[in-house]
Amino acid sequence: MNKALMAELEKLGPDERLRLAYDLLDSVVQAESAAPVTEAQRTELRRRLDEYRANPTEPVVTLSDIRREFGAD
Repeated sequence: MNKALMAELEKLGPDERLRLAYDLLDSVVQAESAAPVTEAQRTELRRRLDEYRANPTEPVVTLSDIRREFGAD
């Protein structure tokens, strides 16, 4: 990512950055030509799923929980 852009984004407050992150994610989901999951992403998703399965009683925080906490729902 462009260092100047990242520096500007870091000037935003936490709530603004979170809102921006949600907006960016929503725009990707809505894009008709969203890129497929890469092999590296697939590997990371599998690793996370394996970790969850190995520790099913560990508390989890869902995206809905985070959105609700920050009033982004």
